[in-house]
Amino acid sequence: MKYLPFEHLIYQTNLSEKEVIVKLSDYMQTKRNRFKFNGNPTKEYEGFINGNSFEINRIIKNRNSFLPQITGTIQRNNNETQIEVKMRLDWTVFGFLLFWCSLVIFFLIMTLTQSEISTDILLPFFMLLFAYLLTMLGFKIESKRSKKDLEKMLAAKIIKK
Repeated sequence: MKYLPFEHLIYQTNLSEKEVIVKLSDYMQTKRNRFKFNGNPTKEYEGFINGNSFEINRIIKNRNSFLPQITGTIQRNNNETQIEVKMRLDWTVFGFLLFWCSLVIFFLIMTLTQSEISTDILLPFFMLLFAYLLTMLGFKIESKRSKKDLEKMLAAKIIKK
């Protein structure tokens, strides 16, 4: 998944399950309404905790449609706690990208079926490359930051990428 906007990680910590939940709660506030301004955020992340699972995302001052949506499950394993974390794009962003790239590919196929091939064929390739680079850059920069934050706040280390 190195070249896709998805991450699957397993963190390991000496904290108990309850301590992990408390630590997450310390860095997290409830999810804000997307369309309403709720003032300055007081924490670094927003989301919710439900039992031993959570869904969070980092609160940023600017806009980044490619901000990772982080889901995780907490489970005790021998004397240590493991936190399985998955980072992915928001479903609406992923759906839009899929739709947009499908249209570009459709027009690429239409261009290829013409009897004359010209330099017009390069435009769809550049559009697809631009979409890929923009998505990956926006996602990976934020996922890297979230990985470091999770390591710090949970006093954990990544045991599986």
